[in-house]
Amino acid sequence: MSVTSPSAAVVPFKPGEILKDHYTLIKQIGAGSYGAIFEAVYQKDIVSKHVAIKFEKIVFDRPMLLNEIIILKALAGNRHYARFYQYGTHDKYKFVAMDLLGPSLIDLVNRKRPYRFCLHSLLKFGVQAIEALHALHQAGFVHRDIKPSNFVIGNSVETSS
Repeated sequence: MSVTSPSAAVVPFKPGEILKDHYTLIKQIGAGSYGAIFEAVYQKDIVSKHVAIKFEKIVFDRPMLLNEIIILKALAGNRHYARFYQYGTHDKYKFVAMDLLGPSLIDLVNRKRPYRFCLHSLLKFGVQAIEALHALHQAGFVHRDIKPSNFVIGNSVETSS
């Protein structure tokens, strides 16, 4: 799902809503033509973790979210892909819970004016994008929408610098 402005897709969920007893929606962080993405907190017993929840309206001729789940499961353990946690339905929507990642490359460009990155950063982005696409191809998949908004950085101390 390509991430755009949070108003691109309308979903009937609100911050504070609880999903499957363990996920509390925090805020909508993105949207695409098929649904919306929320930041949420997973809470069970003493475990608490920020995650991303992608919602897609249940439409039988568009299994976009199911395709993404198949890919995430096939690439489990690869450092370039989000970890898959759970799939389910909520109201008239399918959802997937996965690692919460950082901003997209286009978000970084828009944040860093006048749109300049040092050579080291550009090379690092490029090499990691090629590694991610190579892993995807090795698993038998082809990405048909390669663009900066579809590449996100991790959400860790290592990727924040």
